[in-house]
Amino acid sequence: MDNAKKLLHRSYDEDLSPEEQKVLEVALMADPRLQQEKVHLDQLRVRLSSYQADFSSDFSNKIISRIYGFNQPDDFIKLFRTIALSGVAAILLILITIYFTDGSLGLDALYGLTGYSPNEELFSYLN
Repeated sequence: MDNAKKLLHRSYDEDLSPEEQKVLEVALMADPRLQQEKVHLDQLRVRLSSYQADFSSDFSNKIISRIYGFNQPDDFIKLFRTIALSGVAAILLILITIYFTDGSLGLDALYGLTGYSPNEELFSYLN
């Protein structure tokens, strides 16, 4: 059954060899479920072949207006606000993380130099 069903599906997309065609015909005559499958596939192919995608007459104008409509100043300001607010939120999150890990927001903490004495900084540059 599975082999015959695979042959049936293949028969719609490609030509079968004469031996495979004979096996499919015998299987179709012997199995009513396979016959129903063939009828169902034939009906499905007819419905799909008659389907035509239809766009509204104003579809292309709507797409073009959306593409060119983005250049308006209001859209740019909204986009800038969104990016700026997310950037400010990220910077605040980084500063809060630095404050909680190092206990201060000094330049040494911001540069990641906490725990160094002034002499160690000098020696680290020399090495």
